[in-house]
Amino acid sequence: MGLFRSNGGLELLPEVSLQIVGVVLNSDPKAAGRLLSLSKEFYSLLSTYEISVAKTVLDTSKHKFAFTNASQAEVLSSRIPPGDILVSRLSYPWISEMQCRSDVINFLLEHEITEMLDSTNSWPTLDRPKNELSKRLTMFKKGALSLLYKLVDCATGVTATHAIRAHQSEFLDSLSSEELASLGTMVEVMGQGFFTVTKRALHASGLLSNIPIRPSSASHLYTPASTPMEDLHNDNWIRECMCVFEDLIQRYGPYYAYAYFEGSNSSRRGDLWARSLLQNGLDNMNAYEMGYTMAYASLQSVVWRVFCRKVDCNLQNSWQVAKEMIERQMENYQV
Repeated sequence: MGLFRSNGGLELLPEVSLQIVGVVLNSDPKAAGRLLSLSKEFYSLLSTYEISVAKTVLDTSKHKFAFTNASQAEVLSSRIPPGDILVSRLSYPWISEMQCRSDVINFLLEHEITEMLDSTNSWPTLDRPKNELSKRLTMFKKGALSLLYKLVDCATGVTATHAIRAHQSEFLDSLSSEELASLGTMVEVMGQGFFTVTKRALHASGLLSNIPIRPSSASHLYTPASTPMEDLHNDNWIRECMCVFEDLIQRYGPYYAYAYFEGSNSSRRGDLWARSLLQNGLDNMNAYEMGYTMAYASLQSVVWRVFCRKVDCNLQNSWQVAKEMIERQMENYQV
């Protein structure tokens, strides 16, 4: 029944084998599938002790899973397309999902889409040395990205748009004003980051000067099929894409942003999935503007409306109120 043998041919006890499995999965969660397929004995052993092994991995990875919504019973899978695939807590797929989420968070923390040190955008800040400010901003971003995952997971198993919005609206109403400020601000930051990256990629692509596109310069550039060439010279189409992008990261979580910017480097080409959703969102927006369809208010506007109701402010001064709230929050971080 042992999973491994020593160099001398001694078969290890199941307890020892399971400890080894825990170490392996902690470094490579996808190894579970390979281990399960090795033999009927391996499959039986790992299936019987799946929860136990997952608990072991969780205990040794608490720092990595601190912002991945690891406490929820069921979460939305990051498999493409995420759709309605559920992942149950303390299972082998769950270990892989938590690791994926941890990797996504680390990627976004290093990506300019979450850049907040730039003072031109009036992001929350503190009068602290740059190194210390950067650490405090990172702590803020981790908490906000965790809220984005929770916003997505609150509608796990639901596929109809109206039902998803109902679950998410209920979740937003359950948040504190500080959490709403963090969530709303993080989405604004990522939206502005999307705008900045897209605009720079457009100028680097050569499209504006009729020079052939250089693939390395245009890797993050997506121009919607409905955008006439003459409209590329103004920012309106980028702002429309930005609005849809913000809505999609609130529907699919941080993974959507990761897939959009990093998916081209994966064999699964998550960027193609992300761009097709962006195009679909733009088509729906255009159909609504032409009076062909009904539309839901952007979830970001719902976030700010709930925030205003909770702190008794109006939309005009909501940003300043939220900014000051986040700055007080960052001031209290233990760095």
